Amino acid sequence: MEARNRDLKDWVSAVGRGQVQLPRFQRFEAWSYGQIASLLESVLNELPVGSMFILEVEGEPPFKHRAINGVTVPEGARVSELLLDGQQRLTALWKSLTGGYQDRDYFVSFNERTDYDGIAVQSVKISHKQGRKYPLWTNNPTELIKRGYVPVQLLLPGEETAQQVMDWVKQACADTPNDVLEHVVRINSWRARFSSFNIPFLSLPTSTSRAQVLEVFTRINTGFTPLSIFDIITADIEQEIGESLHDLLESLNGRVPGMARYGDVQDIVLRTAALMQDKTPDRPSILELDWKKLVDHWAEMVRGAEEAVKFLESEKVLDAQRLPTFTVLPALITLWSYAAELSGDKLGEARTLLRKFLWRGFFTERYESSAHTAVIHDVRELRKSIRDGIDGKPPIFESELPKKQELLEAGWPKKKDRLARAILLVSLKGGATDLADGGEIQVASAGQREYHHIFPEAYLRNQKSEQVANLALNCALITWKTNRTIRDKEPLVYMRDRADASSLGDEEILFRLKSHSIPELPLRENNYEEFLSQRADLVEAAMQALASGRPWSP
Repeated sequence: MEARNRDLKDWVSAVGRGQVQLPRFQRFEAWSYGQIASLLESVLNELPVGSMFILEVEGEPPFKHRAINGVTVPEGARVSELLLDGQQRLTALWKSLTGGYQDRDYFVSFNERTDYDGIAVQSVKISHKQGRKYPLWTNNPTELIKRGYVPVQLLLPGEETAQQVMDWVKQACADTPNDVLEHVVRINSWRARFSSFNIPFLSLPTSTSRAQVLEVFTRINTGFTPLSIFDIITADIEQEIGESLHDLLESLNGRVPGMARYGDVQDIVLRTAALMQDKTPDRPSILELDWKKLVDHWAEMVRGAEEAVKFLESEKVLDAQRLPTFTVLPALITLWSYAAELSGDKLGEARTLLRKFLWRGFFTERYESSAHTAVIHDVRELRKSIRDGIDGKPPIFESELPKKQELLEAGWPKKKDRLARAILLVSLKGGATDLADGGEIQVASAGQREYHHIFPEAYLRNQKSEQVANLALNCALITWKTNRTIRDKEPLVYMRDRADASSLGDEEILFRLKSHSIPELPLRENNYEEFLSQRADLVEAAMQALASGRPWSP
């Protein structure tokens, strides 16, 4: 990457000749009239306006491209640079200097000043009626001079405009010819500022890959609604495939609204498409997708998404906030797209394999590093078993499950801790019945549950316990109301409170605890260390069953 300087006259020249253009994935102009006037004032007052960012082009540009708005590109023009950052500034400069705004004109003021006592620029709303421009005075040099205004168009760098300045001033000063020289000198000094104004830029060399360009673009694109990789790709290929990917995405959201709970649907779709085309689900592979094939197999992806969401809900994996690893999602959709047409024993076998895959993805370290490479190997082997009827050998099935000590040390599941969230999911799989109101956790209620310390932090501090409170094994998801009721009470007390408050007796309380894989006895004895040990045993048993593909309930 190289940093260089470039005068405004050279920027304007390159834009006008079509040498500097925009990758088509760039959004269109969005600046307000006030922002445009402020930019012009910055140039006039020689204040910095930031730097541009370009990709150097040699031969055929790597992305579909378009001219900056308002530019008529000469026939045969060759693109030498794609503008990655600076579109709004260059568009504003080009259109204001060439009179490209249909409903607005910009004027430099002789008399008015900015808040910082600089030369001011005014924007004036204009309209056209019966071939005439209104207000009428905006097209009358004499009236403009009387108001102390000079059209910004006269500051356009270039020899052609120099003669226009003289002609305009002579017409404006027809009644006061002695003022001609003064106005010409003033306007030419402004023109000189515009012409020599430096707008620096950073450039990426022609050797930069498409994936690297998009990575740079998404990092520097920090607007209010930044573009996603989906937006960028869509703009680049929609015309080529004759389909709107955004329309397809809307149809998917309509058919499978639950998928949005698990993450960015656009990202899920692109990574799923990569796996369905036997590619690693990473950005370089996504850029090389066969887009026509994606469209042709869209119905299969939708069916896979429907079945994957139903499967996740049946396993009590309800949302992204409690998802141990994102890597499994595109893989599940891909694999369910093969399993969706199965029935009977074949469907049962596929469900067992996918349950085994899901929970091993959660509990093992298989996707901790090189996840994209690892998951494509697993999908290929599982595809053999599910679609092709061949005995596949997915490496994830050989990945080692955590030992009891690792379960004991897993952190707080509200954080992005894979193993901690996997442990929490065991309690959700058991129903996670609320300790007070008895309600089982559901899709609709999951977001309203709170992370509760079964042995409260304050209680452990008072007991001078050396054990950490923020452990996955010390967590239960309960309603906010129950959480406020329990607060920092010791387990024995709030267990007694629950029994006293319920007419259903101890049996119901034990059922609710069991649904979370919470052992009763150490809770009643306020024995935190024994509680952690016994709960680790319960979670380990559940993990062994689920990671073997067997159904499990507490």
